[in-house]
Amino acid sequence: MTSKKQIIEWLKKQEEDIQTSALTERELATLFCKLFPDSKFSWHTIRRWIQLMRNGKLIENNKVDLDEIANQMLSNIDGAKIFETTPDFSDPLSNLIDFPISWSEVNEPVVIQGIKRLGVCNDLHIPYHCQYGVRACFSEFKKREVDGIYLNGDILDMEEMSRFEKMPTKMYLKDEIDVGRKFLDSLRKLFPNIPIYWKDGNHEKRLQSYIATRCDELANLYGLDIPTQLQFDKYDIQYVPEHKVAKFGKLWIAHGHELGLKSGTVNIARQVRMRVGVNVMFGHWHKNQNDSSRNLADEVHSAWSIGCLCYLKPRYTGVLNQWTQGGATIDLHEEGNFTVSAFQIQDGVVI
Repeated sequence: MTSKKQIIEWLKKQEEDIQTSALTERELATLFCKLFPDSKFSWHTIRRWIQLMRNGKLIENNKVDLDEIANQMLSNIDGAKIFETTPDFSDPLSNLIDFPISWSEVNEPVVIQGIKRLGVCNDLHIPYHCQYGVRACFSEFKKREVDGIYLNGDILDMEEMSRFEKMPTKMYLKDEIDVGRKFLDSLRKLFPNIPIYWKDGNHEKRLQSYIATRCDELANLYGLDIPTQLQFDKYDIQYVPEHKVAKFGKLWIAHGHELGLKSGTVNIARQVRMRVGVNVMFGHWHKNQNDSSRNLADEVHSAWSIGCLCYLKPRYTGVLNQWTQGGATIDLHEEGNFTVSAFQIQDGVVI
């Protein structure tokens, strides 16, 4: 059986060549399978890792080192046994056309591991957060003894980067960033030793969109990104880009804007459940809702909208909106099964 050491040595040797090799991903994966015929992971799994490496996503963005890659391959967590055979490339027609390498970005979900009870919240819209709602939510996480936290998008408001009308408050992006840093500092002091994930939402995307549309000359300048501005390295925060979703066992977690639905839907939990067809938790719409249904295969799928933690009466919504505050904890069980314990917050109190 192929050893972990062999996998690491081969990947290290091939890392630079994979980036520039004239061989296709299919050919590189086939080469690996021929070099290690006794490996228990499939050609398809190897090809996926090569694609990630070739696109520069394997090490930097996902922060996965070679030891972890080897562990994941050997532990078979990526579905290595779904395909047991290596494709046959003996067909002469398969080499008639040298297809170009795809520019498509690898966009796999972020898999949250090593956590048994995850606290999830979203839509703080700092510095327009509700300080009483925020305190209630993270106090509840502390009481429930979460061992991981997932900040599920729109943690910052990024008002100065917005395309909408702005009030002349004399507050600038730097001021908002300073409040965001203070929030992370307080959060890390409250939870000093657990993983904390930061998922960008559509509001954090405003920074990238502003630069791309108004001053693209700055697009590649160092430091003009959320992880640098919020000092994620200092606070040991794990970053999830806005276009990615996460998986915690059999539960998918999305901010909501990635799902392609418009705002203003009355029963958003039902709409999201019908659209995605899986168990899902999300924010974005600032509402506390839950919807479940059973399909023909006797599978029950549920959707949880877990509210927000921002101030509930901003000027731009008028005198009335349907927003509510809340959060949730998720207990992970065997085989990826889970239990969701959502809670609502009213007047700074969990109800």
